[in-house]
Amino acid sequence: MAGLKDADDFKDGERLEGTALLQGILLKAGLAGVVLFFLIALAWGSQRGAMSYSWLFAVTFFLTLSIGGLFWTLLHHATNSGWGTVVRRQMETIGSGIPLLLLLAIPMILPWFGFRDALWEWFPKREASLAKAEEKADKEWEAYLAKREKEIAKTEASVKKIESEMSAGQLSPGHRQHYEDRIEALRVQAETLAGKGVSEKAVWKELRDKYFLKEEALLFTKRGYLNHGFYYFRFFLYVVALSGIIFLLRTWSVKQDGDGDTKWFRWMRRGSCGFLPLFAASWTFLVFDWLMALDYKWFSTMWGVYLFAGCALSSMAFLIIVITTLRHFGYLKNVVTMEHYHLMGKLLHAFTIFWAYIAFSQFFLIWYANITEETIFYIQRNTAFWNGYTIAFLVIGHFFVPFVILLVRQVKKMPLVVSGVCAWIILMHLFDIYWIVIPERALSLTAESGELRMWIPHAVIFDLLAFVSVGCLFGWFLLRNMSAVSLFPCRDPRLDESLNVVN
Repeated sequence: MAGLKDADDFKDGERLEGTALLQGILLKAGLAGVVLFFLIALAWGSQRGAMSYSWLFAVTFFLTLSIGGLFWTLLHHATNSGWGTVVRRQMETIGSGIPLLLLLAIPMILPWFGFRDALWEWFPKREASLAKAEEKADKEWEAYLAKREKEIAKTEASVKKIESEMSAGQLSPGHRQHYEDRIEALRVQAETLAGKGVSEKAVWKELRDKYFLKEEALLFTKRGYLNHGFYYFRFFLYVVALSGIIFLLRTWSVKQDGDGDTKWFRWMRRGSCGFLPLFAASWTFLVFDWLMALDYKWFSTMWGVYLFAGCALSSMAFLIIVITTLRHFGYLKNVVTMEHYHLMGKLLHAFTIFWAYIAFSQFFLIWYANITEETIFYIQRNTAFWNGYTIAFLVIGHFFVPFVILLVRQVKKMPLVVSGVCAWIILMHLFDIYWIVIPERALSLTAESGELRMWIPHAVIFDLLAFVSVGCLFGWFLLRNMSAVSLFPCRDPRLDESLNVVN
């Protein structure tokens, strides 16, 4: 077995050095960009709506990379993967950006910045509809309460009258049964009226719901989910769940570097198996709340899977680029081999196909069902400029180009070539997120004027500023976390297997 690598020779790990200057540049550029972006939003109020979509696009794009990093970390542990041990630390590092990006999302979530209502129209529409409904309920509740009390009293009086007639004389069996049925029906009616409530609060609430239904039937139907309190509670759960999972996994992984105790390995594996359903639910409902709710009338049962497929694909591409960059600067050369590249390349190819399968399935099912509330999403994106965009960047660029190139086995073992393909995939993923978010902007912002538009040309400047600002902060955060620990889990019990993997 001569030539096999021994994990004991790598127990001290490798540390990334000399990034302080780059970190400083990225941090300063990111902070300057964020300050400039929000100063423009504050000073130029008429453009705040357009800028809100720019911020959502930038935060969502980089969040998908981090979410994908978390997914690959969870999958690595849950499947007890051996080959991926040497690249797992970079999966963790990419995933560690989640708390920062959820922090940057706060200006969209809170109403004080003016972004929330511009993005998610159900907020102002719900408030306006409820205000009208409450105003009408305030005017009518007293008369309605009096009417309710009279109806109950009338029903009870009818019951007493029939009971007295029954006790007054001889009745045939059929006549008695008729009276008994009538009494039962009246009692049920009285109980129903009483069950709705005769208190001021109950009657007012019933009236409010009645007029809310008339004002916005769809928002009334979805009121259990689309309401302020539950929305903020869900966001809090997303922050705790997604940030907490990556924090625990990374903490346990780093602790194992220090003491080599196998209990951390067991904790990570068991924890990941339990965390996977929580991760899936959190990410699915987050993209419901952020992206699908841009048009609260629209829905797709495949939306969570579609966004997940994009996350997994783009983050694997980003992981390969990170590994290649580190190797270029002399790191991980004795740790990561072409066998690892081949394995990562196969996953990249598999998720290219998976993304295309989900994207086509979603489109096909919506097209075939031809339900108005569903088809509106694709009608917007298959009109004018966006039609050519869809064909060029999503159909051809996102699927056919990487699919054909990655079919070649040798390409997966050529770091520079496969990294070029990865850069292309990330660019196409960026266009995908842009395609999801931005077409809604022009239609939403120009709807009230009566002059519907599909595109706001000058808003691209805001998109670029938001993207660069968030990207610089994201890059700084990753470099900071990358420099703080070993570049690979140096005392993981599966390190021997990973170092000597043969695919």
